[in-house]
This record gives sequence, C-alpha cells and structure tokens, in this order.
Amino acid sequence: MKKLLITLLFGGFLLGFSNFTYAQEDYSGLNVFVKFGDESAASAHYEIPIAKNFTISPAVAFSFDFDYIAIGGRADYYFDSLLNINEPWDIWAGVDTGFVIGNEKDDVKDYYDDFELNLHAGVEYKFNETWGIIAEIGGGGNFGVFGTFGVGIHF
Repeated sequence: MKKLLITLLFGGFLLGFSNFTYAQEDYSGLNVFVKFGDESAASAHYEIPIAKNFTISPAVAFSFDFDYIAIGGRADYYFDSLLNINEPWDIWAGVDTGFVIGNEKDDVKDYYDDFELNLHAGVEYKFNETWGIIAEIGGGGNFGVFGTFGVGIHF
C-alpha cells in the first residue's frame, strides 16, 4: 500500500511539474493553515494544477505541542466552472492522505506511525492576484472533525 501511494504521488508530482497547463484559472499557490478541532495544528501545502479544475499538493502538518508531524499529499477539485463562480471566489472539495509520525502516548490518541485519510471542502476569497483568505472543514481518521483558517499565496 505504501509503495502504491508513493508511486501515485510521485507520478502526480512529475505530471504537475511538466509543461501541461489545463486549468482555465490558475489554482497554483502556497496555502498555510491553522487547524482547530480535536487536535490543533499548523499545516501547509503547495497546489499544482494537473488538469482542468484539478490540483494535487504535497502537504505537511505539525501539532502545536510538537507531538506529531504529518507528511502526505492532497487532491482537490475546484467547482468554480461547474457552479459558474467567478473570481475572487474559489470553492473546492477533496481528499488528503499521509503518514503521521509522532511520539507514542498513553492516552486515547496514539499518533505513533499512523496512516491518515481525510475528506475536506473549502472556500477562498482572493483580495488580489497574490493574497487570499481560506476556510476549510473536513474530517476522518484519528483527527475527527476539523476546521481550518488560513491564507493563500498565489505566485
């Protein structure tokens, strides 16, 4: 399973870094979040457009008390053209997955070398071509339901 996930992520990143340009709107950018919910954390991911309205992203997250670090990826589908939504708004949904590496704990939550799979949906309002504010909600795996707020930085 690990080999399949790594192969798919690596293949997607190679495709993302190629010269293909599919999206009518540029969804690439660095997104930085603060996550609230069952476990508070900070996270970041860089979106790479690979098809019309579709992006993949390498992602990293860590808890504020440094109990764990999560490394993985995510895939998002943008509903802007389907819902006829124009700039400055973006709406998406997707899945994120990765490996959680952390200290073994004695309490209910155990983050010691765990695999995580979550679903999420989000919205972004872009102030200009570079900056936007993002809200996202999601859930799954050990982390339960979560909400995030963050900034989008578009290059």
